[in-house]
Amino acid sequence: MLKKLALMTLMLPLAACGAGQLAQEVGGVATQTAARAVVAPIVAQQVPGLGGQRMTECILQNATTAELVVLASYAGKTVDTTGVTLVSSILARPETISCSTAALTGALAQTPAI
Repeated sequence: MLKKLALMTLMLPLAACGAGQLAQEVGGVATQTAARAVVAPIVAQQVPGLGGQRMTECILQNATTAELVVLASYAGKTVDTTGVTLVSSILARPETISCSTAALTGALAQTPAI
């Protein structure tokens, strides 16, 4: 009985660590989802359709966690110039430009000819 109690005592911190990591991952997904809901309409104003969707993903992939939190904070609100400037600054990064160029090239290749 004491061995079981000792084993459970040793496993408790591990279980708590796993729960904390799970909560962080769920929070990260929620933050990214909220940030996507903010970024997508901003991008779609200039690049509608599949290209805009892919460009949005590039912006989200290249944003820092802190930037995603700021963007997510605009969810359900009007995005002010600070939010739009943040999206623009993420888009201006070389990694985001490369990703967006590839995404737009791929989107154009998939667009049916009229």
